[in-house]
Amino acid sequence: MKRVAAAQLQHNFAPEQVLYLTGDVNYCYVYLVNGNQILSSRTLKWYSDRWPHFIRIHKGSLINPRYVHRFALISPIAAHLIMRNGASLPVGRRRIKEVMDQLGIHGQPGSSHSS
Repeated sequence: MKRVAAAQLQHNFAPEQVLYLTGDVNYCYVYLVNGNQILSSRTLKWYSDRWPHFIRIHKGSLINPRYVHRFALISPIAAHLIMRNGASLPVGRRRIKEVMDQLGIHGQPGSSHSS
């Protein structure tokens, strides 16, 4: 069996190339602008500590606000974001107001905002 050095498994990508990240226990999937998806052995917290301009929209999601296409506020306790690649990500009910403030959105339930 061939052994691969840990340094060869490191992925190099800049925060500007990242659309969003989703968590999976102690790993996360990094979705890039070019359409690639990378499995990283880092946690969402690790990325959020290093990339403070990213927004934690849910326990399992971290987004690059630069690539938000639309914010859909369904009710005071339900909302989701549509990213530039068409992915729909739920916003945690306790985070809706904070996410709206961070994105500079002011709206009423049932409204949909594009950026």
